Amino acid sequence: MNKKMIATLALSSVVAAAFTMNAGAAVDTKVLKDNKGEVHNVVGKLGKVSGATAEERALNALDKVKDNFGFAKAKGNFKVKKSHKDENGTTHTRLDQTIDGVKVFGSEVIVHEANGDVEGVTGSFKNLAATAKSASLSSAAAIDKAVAHTGFTGELSQPANAELIYYPVGDQAVLSYQVKVSYLGDTPGNWSVFVNATDGSIVHASNHTENVVGTGTGVLGGTKSINTTLRSGKYYLEDTTKAMTGMIRTRDMRNGTSFIYDMTNTTNSWTTTTYRAGVDAHYYAGVVYDWYKNNVNRNSINGSGMNIESLVHYGKKYNNAFWNGTYMVYGDGDGVNFREFSAALDVIAHELTHGVTEHTSGLIYENQPGALNESWSDAMAAAIEGSNWILGEDLTLPGFGYTGFRSMSDPTAFGDPAHMNNYKNLPNTQQGDWGGVHTNSGIPNKAFYNFATSIGSRTIAAKIWYTASRDYMTSTTNFSGARAATLSATAALYGSGSSYYSALQSAWSAVGVY
Repeated sequence: MNKKMIATLALSSVVAAAFTMNAGAAVDTKVLKDNKGEVHNVVGKLGKVSGATAEERALNALDKVKDNFGFAKAKGNFKVKKSHKDENGTTHTRLDQTIDGVKVFGSEVIVHEANGDVEGVTGSFKNLAATAKSASLSSAAAIDKAVAHTGFTGELSQPANAELIYYPVGDQAVLSYQVKVSYLGDTPGNWSVFVNATDGSIVHASNHTENVVGTGTGVLGGTKSINTTLRSGKYYLEDTTKAMTGMIRTRDMRNGTSFIYDMTNTTNSWTTTTYRAGVDAHYYAGVVYDWYKNNVNRNSINGSGMNIESLVHYGKKYNNAFWNGTYMVYGDGDGVNFREFSAALDVIAHELTHGVTEHTSGLIYENQPGALNESWSDAMAAAIEGSNWILGEDLTLPGFGYTGFRSMSDPTAFGDPAHMNNYKNLPNTQQGDWGGVHTNSGIPNKAFYNFATSIGSRTIAAKIWYTASRDYMTSTTNFSGARAATLSATAALYGSGSSYYSALQSAWSAVGVY
């Protein structure tokens, strides 16, 4: 990742949760609000609902909390996106807010119910006035405008796609095409561009390509066993041994930024210098896959066995690694500040977790949700690597000036806040690190550290963090919502009366998140 931007303002008030009674439900129901007074959770015993399907039960459950969230009725305002039953038999049904059947970006809810007993609702609802009912612009024209906005003129790494949605701007819902534009090149991009569907103007745009630095232990030595594929007399860095429909594949960009080449060998001994970055990326991707499968029963990035794709030798002396929505990409470093970026388990775990987050909570890569996106990758990386609380300590060279690039035990050592009193309000632009996603991640990072060390288990803490992202967080969850989500996950896994639950409450309170 790039060095942090300097904060210009500090948050004047800490995030707080307001507890109020829900008149339409049982007396032990609580309504949780953030510091702006916006509801992000209704929890407790909300009563029973009927319905033959999870969708029917979810819509009926939403009618129980309509007054809390501010809508007249669930039917016509929400559409089911997906439903998941967890290990305890609780069904978590995600629904998008809709206007005339078109979803509203960043506004979704999760209904938690077990056999008709409603346990809570997570998320948000926005009362918005639609600017238009139908599009005047074609999807093809929207894609052209979106690509042009990014300034990229080469070949995209995957075809751009456009989805008609409503994008919230103030109290209006602007009918827009959401266009996803992903490419490699000297300055890689993973853009989400919202194009006004009536006049073609750009409503909002952000580049979600995530940049981090990592370690390079494998490059410095150490023999690793790797799974390869023999085809037509050549060995390929392709691992088909995992219980997945796809494969773990590692390929080579040969210090370019546009073309991808198979990494092959005439023997199955990958010992020369040019192979080492690929060997590490390949081996560690397998380790991370195994951790997710063995500890939380997740099958690859999307949960359904998709390919895990790594690209090494990206660019010349490129000082970064990133997830672009399709690939995990690693530069070789400049030899002065950093070594090869594919050489560390915590880097691979961090990048792969960005993909997992994309397929679970879908945290938007801006402001507090973006900081949580970063923090969740850091937390899982620290748990999977398991050796220390510094990220990038084996990667950095003397020229960088720091031993590592983030600390979860002491975020302030790297200029990051460890408490809401020091939250940094940065602009939601590329120059402002999209609202300080790398900087303010120090606050939830410290909460994870507090919790994991208090209970004496990174693995248990990581299981809770993963379950929270999968079942209790939406794309716009903020810090207060993350506290509620992890507490809900802890209650689901270990019980609300467990020592883990009270330890987690203390961990979040210690960083000023309520």
